[in-house]
Amino acid sequence: MTNLLRANFFRMRRDHMFWTCFGTVLVCSAVFVFFWCREDVQRGFQVKLEQHYFNMAMSLGFFIAMFAAMFLNAEYSDGTIRNKLTVGCIRREVYLANFLTVLTASLFFTAAWLIGGCVGIPMVGPWGFGLGGLAFHVLIVVGSTVAFAAIFTFLGMLLSRRTATVTVVLSWFALLLAASTVENTLSEPEFVGGILMTVDGMQAINPEPNPRYVSGALRTFYEVVRDIIPAGQAIQVQNLAVLSPLRALLCDLGVTAVFTLGGLALFERKDLK
Repeated sequence: MTNLLRANFFRMRRDHMFWTCFGTVLVCSAVFVFFWCREDVQRGFQVKLEQHYFNMAMSLGFFIAMFAAMFLNAEYSDGTIRNKLTVGCIRREVYLANFLTVLTASLFFTAAWLIGGCVGIPMVGPWGFGLGGLAFHVLIVVGSTVAFAAIFTFLGMLLSRRTATVTVVLSWFALLLAASTVENTLSEPEFVGGILMTVDGMQAINPEPNPRYVSGALRTFYEVVRDIIPAGQAIQVQNLAVLSPLRALLCDLGVTAVFTLGGLALFERKDLK
């Protein structure tokens, strides 16, 4: 296992996709936060750093998917996996080593995003909710990152065809679409009202119950589904509206366990010829 990790980390250090993703995340985070903060300062708005600092939380999964897809696909296309098994490596160790490699790269991308966003500190000051609030949101991001790594490793290790790379990347878009759909459903207000134009001028409409508002047990179900989807947690972090941090972390643990254990079981029976 140790030798497998050393070999993977050696490849990762020389992997162009890893450095491309790392550099892109770092530069985008720094540039976007800089311009957002500068625009607010020029307009005289009183903002806190966290209002812009977490805006890249949703896109982080895309870079994880890109790296996992390219790195794991190369394992098959270059015959690396067969060579590892030929020299006596156990399939379980090969899978876990690849998962830990993808996870390590994912954490590096997360660190690049967090470091880049610090360029806003000289303009608007540090985080308004303090280091405790920062640690709280970063912990949720790390949890979702681990879940993303488990999902993309699962797909990358079990799909060995040429379309595997595209499938892994498209899975991120599917997760984001599912999370956005759930978020939009939960964002429906309980009451709706408005203003009606009449011959006598504008008149306020009394608030009425919104038929699309989700309540009761169904709302709880949607909230759990949102926490299960890593992209759903990213949306909550970006909006600074994490409803239940403990549940979110437990969902990350559950998703990671299900996809990792499932991937181990299926990889054991996968035909690598």
